[in-house]
Amino acid sequence: MKRHFFVFLAVISLGIFFSCAEAAPLTDAQALSGLHTAKAVFLVNVKNPNAVEHLVKVIGLTRHQLLAQKVTPHFIVVFIGPDVAFLTKDRRGIPCTEERAVAGIQHEIDKLTTQGIQFQACGVALHGMDVHPSMVIPAVHPVESGFISVIAYQEKGYALVPVY
Repeated sequence: MKRHFFVFLAVISLGIFFSCAEAAPLTDAQALSGLHTAKAVFLVNVKNPNAVEHLVKVIGLTRHQLLAQKVTPHFIVVFIGPDVAFLTKDRRGIPCTEERAVAGIQHEIDKLTTQGIQFQACGVALHGMDVHPSMVIPAVHPVESGFISVIAYQEKGYALVPVY
């Protein structure tokens, strides 16, 4: 009896697997209908370097997906709060357990900057974290206020993507 049950489960599982494999590919065609460009400003305040590293990679993936669907992306990423500490040259105060993720963030930012994505660090947050703007990695542009930057880009037609 148990043997028949397991054979039945195996057959059902294979059927589900093959039916999923034949499913139509995912697309954003409905949402992107009529668009030739997409402008977004990402407001980042995550406080976890592993999550920020993943987020930066997903922003790059999103850029790639838009291009594949014939939409030109214009992205600006604004870091506020403690996340600005992940953007420094000397990485002082970063625990050794987080150094790999911070290095990954900075590497990904360097790569995505060459692809046209802009990165900014909030000056208010830099001051609060006792980080001089000159200590921010070259791929990131310090601004006086991340909030003002986000407000201004929204006024210029950029969609806000808050990431907390």
